[in-house]
Amino acid sequence: MDSTTLENAILTLARDRDLLARFRAEPASEGAALGLDPEWARVIAAGDRDRLRSAGLNDGVTILVSRWFSDDIGDSTSQGRFHVDTSSPLPAPDVPANLVFAGGASHVPDLLARPEIDPPEAVARLLAGYDRLKAALAAARPDVLLVTADCHFQSFRTGAFVVGTGDRHRGSMEFFNRPDLDLDLAGAPVVAAALVDAVRGAGLEVEESSDVQLDHGQVVPLRLMLPRPDLPVVPITTQPARSFSPFGARAFGAALRNAVAESGLRVAMLATGGLSHWLDPGKFGHVDVEFDTYLLEMLQAGRGTDIAALEPYALLDHGQYEFPNWLIMLGLVGPGVRGEVFAYEPMQASGGGWAVVEMRLPEETA
Repeated sequence: MDSTTLENAILTLARDRDLLARFRAEPASEGAALGLDPEWARVIAAGDRDRLRSAGLNDGVTILVSRWFSDDIGDSTSQGRFHVDTSSPLPAPDVPANLVFAGGASHVPDLLARPEIDPPEAVARLLAGYDRLKAALAAARPDVLLVTADCHFQSFRTGAFVVGTGDRHRGSMEFFNRPDLDLDLAGAPVVAAALVDAVRGAGLEVEESSDVQLDHGQVVPLRLMLPRPDLPVVPITTQPARSFSPFGARAFGAALRNAVAESGLRVAMLATGGLSHWLDPGKFGHVDVEFDTYLLEMLQAGRGTDIAALEPYALLDHGQYEFPNWLIMLGLVGPGVRGEVFAYEPMQASGGGWAVVEMRLPEETA
């Protein structure tokens, strides 16, 4: 059930104490008049904040339900866990024309720079996932590849997402003492300019840059998966240290849909980053397997775009500051598309929960 229906029902109950009393006595029958199915009426009547937060309701609304509707001053029914809703029907996929591939993969530098720090069997499983995703990308025969990554060492003028409009993109792993892994890639300035125009046409902010110095965020996944060296690439860079908006990331991705559909090219989209990953002092090396599993299950259930409805703190608290990279991809793909997890490995030495996922587009859309 969509979050707007849930929120409207809750606020209607909050304004009418007599209606609330009847609802608490007969949730299913009273809830039907508010547009609620029996399952979600029960969730609200029980004060289940975990389910409501998972549906994208903000905490100001969910605590109203828990503390006022259920008289739970201690909020004891909430465990802070997120729930994957499989009861509501999925919308029919609406993938934009010309999008022939979409997926996500972590960009952990140690995987190439010093893989020996992690357990060899885990490294092997993760690399096998990359191999599967590379094969899927090659089979899609793209004309251009869009790649999202977050800013690590670059410097930009604004805090907006950045689209690389240059005709060449150069990337370095010198920071990791591996200049032998540097990349020099063809750009796609015409495609990039169309993406910039589409974002601005949707009323969103974007920074265009003809000189995006690629770092490990793009170098590692492209070294592992680029199907051919001459494939043009458009880098899209997020800046979570300056701005962090899951909803904005999904909206940015959705704004690209028409430009992709009208490109006349076979377009592939690769998101990079995370999953859980902290660079904070005292937190590096921690992996939030439980929340990573929640994200992967949401992708598998075809509900990846719903993740954007979570409050930013929910993602940041679980080490997901790179997940907006994935949400741009998910916004482009649209709701209702299921993901297939090729690999997930929690690796403490290299500092995160690393994942490889292909979005199962319903059919070729070119």
